[in-house]
Amino acid sequence: MTDPTPAAPPPVEPERPFVVEARAVVKRFGSLEVLKGIDLSVQRGQTMVIVGPSGSGKSTFLRCINRLETLNGGYISVEGEIMGYRRQGDRLYELTDAELARQRTRTGMVFQQFNLFGHLTALQNITEAPVRVLGLDREEARARARALLATVGLEHKADSYPAQLSGGQQQRVAIARALAMQPSVMLFDEPTSALDPELVGEVLGAMRSLAQSGMTMIVVTHEMSFARDVGNTLVVMDDGRIIEQGTPAEVLDHPTTERAREFFSRVH
Repeated sequence: MTDPTPAAPPPVEPERPFVVEARAVVKRFGSLEVLKGIDLSVQRGQTMVIVGPSGSGKSTFLRCINRLETLNGGYISVEGEIMGYRRQGDRLYELTDAELARQRTRTGMVFQQFNLFGHLTALQNITEAPVRVLGLDREEARARARALLATVGLEHKADSYPAQLSGGQQQRVAIARALAMQPSVMLFDEPTSALDPELVGEVLGAMRSLAQSGMTMIVVTHEMSFARDVGNTLVVMDDGRIIEQGTPAEVLDHPTTERAREFFSRVH
């Protein structure tokens, strides 16, 4: 095990309401610095929406939260646990692959593409990970999967294969699959960008219901109406930095930077 730091960051106090905390997060790909010191805190039950031009670092930041990308600086914690590390005394040690897989269950990720297993039905796509990773009894996992399909309005599609579903239906199955792991936070990486326009509403409707149920969510999207109506906090990123942050009404109606005003003029 490597010892990446001489001292661990201060622990997140249990009574603090933050589910996700990012502190001074830096990410580089070779000589390209994609994230340049990101600081964010996401409260329990909050929906944080992140917007910004392509290449601003939004999707990379989401991938850093669940450790699909390793950091070059700073740290991210979920439920007070530093992602990618375990604490021993005042030092941090990298997790093994198996430990990291277990830690990732705290975060549910929904991608632009649906990434469903084509040879499995909707029900089977949802039950597989809870059985294999969490060790859930298969019948209990199936019951949970059926309940989650009902939550996203697809209980009648339990035995359908992905090829038999529309893009919007596949994305809703992907949401149910992520929820099956009972994550602390749901991460959405532009979940409607691959959909035909007439299918966007059904996915946003499922996400809206999820937010109303109290799920903590971080959503990268270009859907400004969703940001305004559902988000508690709106973050604008540009060139690897946060340039605006506040309530959706504050940020959308009264942006303080010229770059944000320019961006909103193009997406409204």
